[in-house]
Amino acid sequence: MKSALIIQIILLTLFAVGLAACENNSSPSLKILKGQAILELPVADVDGVKTSLPLATGKVTILNIWATWCGPCRHEMPSLDRLATSLDRQKIEVVGLSVDADDYVVREFLIERKVRFKNYIDPDMNIANNIFGIRVFPSTFVFSPKGELLEVIEGWREWDTDEMVKKMSQLANT
Repeated sequence: MKSALIIQIILLTLFAVGLAACENNSSPSLKILKGQAILELPVADVDGVKTSLPLATGKVTILNIWATWCGPCRHEMPSLDRLATSLDRQKIEVVGLSVDADDYVVREFLIERKVRFKNYIDPDMNIANNIFGIRVFPSTFVFSPKGELLEVIEGWREWDTDEMVKKMSQLANT
């Protein structure tokens, strides 16, 4: 009985440490403000090939910045994928940006989890830190069809709830 309690305490401590590991203490405040436009980002695809991620696409873009080593990121990925498949793809797009340094790890994670929405990598965290000023992983940025920041959502969410699907659909119809 006593050993079971000790094990529970150890597991809870490890869980709390894992959650804290998703905080990015190097950035005290976001560097992008609502209304600010970003037309495209210099990224790499999941094969490590340098490319650009357009944000002014004529659609609402939901950009989720995440990492494979972040427990909350891993937790929300299935619901984010379900959100991506439930939205009108003519009006709204879900895109992921992993800050993992190893494109192989990202690619394998996406394959294993059957994540179907487009993902890119920011292996040196240049975009996460210098453009966005990420404070927490995951962080999600919603951009207008013109690339203007509409919304910032820090921390994990259940993306495929009726409320969240409705909210994202409303953003696409404004």
